[in-house]
Amino acid sequence: MKISILTPDFSNNCFARAWLLTKLLQKSYDVEVVGPAFAPSIWKPLRNACDFETKIVKGNPKGHFEFKKMLRLISGDVIYATKPLMPSFGVGLAKKFRTGKPLVLDIDDWELGFGKEFYDSLIWFKKISDFLLSLSKWGSYYYTILLNGLIKVANDITVSGEALRNKYGGSIIWHARHPSIFRPPVLNKNELRSKYLPGSNKSFIVGFIGSPRAHKGIEDLIGAMELLDERFLLLVVGLDEGEYCQSLVAKAKRSRLESRSAFFSEQPFSELVDFLTITDLVVVPQRKMPASYGQVPAKLFDAMSMAKPIIATNVYDIPCVINSCGWIIEPENPKQLAEVISYVSSHPDEASNMGLRAQEKYEARFSWDLMSDRLISVFEKYEKF
Repeated sequence: MKISILTPDFSNNCFARAWLLTKLLQKSYDVEVVGPAFAPSIWKPLRNACDFETKIVKGNPKGHFEFKKMLRLISGDVIYATKPLMPSFGVGLAKKFRTGKPLVLDIDDWELGFGKEFYDSLIWFKKISDFLLSLSKWGSYYYTILLNGLIKVANDITVSGEALRNKYGGSIIWHARHPSIFRPPVLNKNELRSKYLPGSNKSFIVGFIGSPRAHKGIEDLIGAMELLDERFLLLVVGLDEGEYCQSLVAKAKRSRLESRSAFFSEQPFSELVDFLTITDLVVVPQRKMPASYGQVPAKLFDAMSMAKPIIATNVYDIPCVINSCGWIIEPENPKQLAEVISYVSSHPDEASNMGLRAQEKYEARFSWDLMSDRLISVFEKYEKF
């Protein structure tokens, strides 16, 4: 049986979920990934990690792509759309209605949350004009609203966490991490520090490794680091060239962190383990906002699989994931975050034990093999089609 996985954008970090699902299914099925790219190439961290068939159609910054060409490219017996968005679920619905092929939908974010704050801020006549102008854009928030109402048309649903399962139903496929990447041989921490942070003499590195966005609380982390002394260095890995990421760098430079921070662009998945190795503590300072509803940061599982101590906020599924194996604080509270960072740095044995407990919990509940078997069981019923 062949499965066609549809991604809404090969060139964005949303491709990471499609990549994960593809890899989880590969051991039992022939898999292809189909979708548009709204930038010249595949998302940088996974650009050289696609050992499966990819079928890419051209998209442009206004959200247009070759809808009919995508329909022709889908050759699988089952369609698996990632995210209820027009370039994935919308195309999948059209293919399902034309051919009768089963359609499975994966939901790893509450997509309506990303546009809700902007929409709610508009006065009534601006909402009308925004609606009319957006009808020509496949990426419009209004098409997302429409598709959200059609989710029940899917034959099956998978989700990335408990909050989304409570909302949509389906089977949970956590963001498992491939053991060949995130369980490497022991690396030399000092050598890696010299490679990536030459000349740095800071004794405790606090890391955020992911895709910085406004709802992910990086400003709160910067605020917390400002309250700490010279021993601490902030490491942020995953910046793109967008305005928001550049504003974070500028904010750090304007603060007391200019000599105590290091920022890196998006890195290949294969190199993320280097940055996790040199990090003493991983912080996931998620804010409680519509855009973060139900979102389970994949960086939690990166850190857990590498036995790293973790501080994260009390937002949706995060406490469920790191309960008993990490420190949980309230969101948007830099003072509390600074206090806990200081505590962790002063209790290295406790931090090490907490990291080991996180790794044990990851292996018992969220591991690659567990998620692969669970996802394959979703598709077994379609082998008769």
